[in-house]
Amino acid sequence: MTALISLCLCLFLTACTTERKVYVTQQIPSNLLVDCAPNLPPRRMTFGDSLRYNEHLLNVIEKCNSDKRAIREISN
Repeated sequence: MTALISLCLCLFLTACTTERKVYVTQQIPSNLLVDCAPNLPPRRMTFGDSLRYNEHLLNVIEKCNSDKRAIREISN
């Protein structure tokens, strides 16, 4: 019974507010929504090729993270 009364009181408090929230939709730029696809590894890979490919993969991940960070900034 006490919980029901508390719930009703909370509803009354929120119903009496004068604050209005206006939501504005903002389009996310299409360049931020592009998939991040790394290049395929070479068929025959040497140790040096492996290092360059790992660097390439890290750059792709960094680019994707910066895109997602930009999307979060737009949505906030």
